[in-house]
Amino acid sequence: MQRNLTKGPITINILLFALPLMFGNLLQQMYNIADTWVVGRYLGSDALAAVGSSYTLMTFLTSIIIGLCMGSGAAISMQYGSGDSKKMRQSVFMSFCLIAGISIALNIIVYIGMDFILWALQIPNEIQAMMRDYLEIIFLGITATFIYNYFANLLRAIGNSVLPLVFLAVSAVYLTLSKGFYI
Repeated sequence: MQRNLTKGPITINILLFALPLMFGNLLQQMYNIADTWVVGRYLGSDALAAVGSSYTLMTFLTSIIIGLCMGSGAAISMQYGSGDSKKMRQSVFMSFCLIAGISIALNIIVYIGMDFILWALQIPNEIQAMMRDYLEIIFLGITATFIYNYFANLLRAIGNSVLPLVFLAVSAVYLTLSKGFYI
């Protein structure tokens, strides 16, 4: 549902725009809790320690991507609001290429620097192998993280905060159910 935030009562418009964002954050937190529960219960305390130890690094890298996507969304929303569709299309293309390039570079840096990362984070030897395996799998998803966040912020930039929530909900339910099938 696309909203025009420049017309009508501001309080209601912002609240209706923000509610899907808040529900999305809650949904992501519930997914993280379910993920932690599955790892801790079925894979053991060492696996949970490996996942927990990688949280800071994952948050750092995904925050870079999310911040860039949000920043491009802010610029695109201003161009959308001003009606400058030519400049908006150029911004969409250029920001997509830039952030995609940064995502690829982050992926390469992480894979090349994995040994250094494990050393810098002072990961105990007992969980290094599990953490390496976990990070190698998780960082395959950096591109998916970029694509979701880029298009979610693009939709939000033009006033649609509901559709990104729907995609997030479908993904979380699918991933949660698929974990149940593999256990």
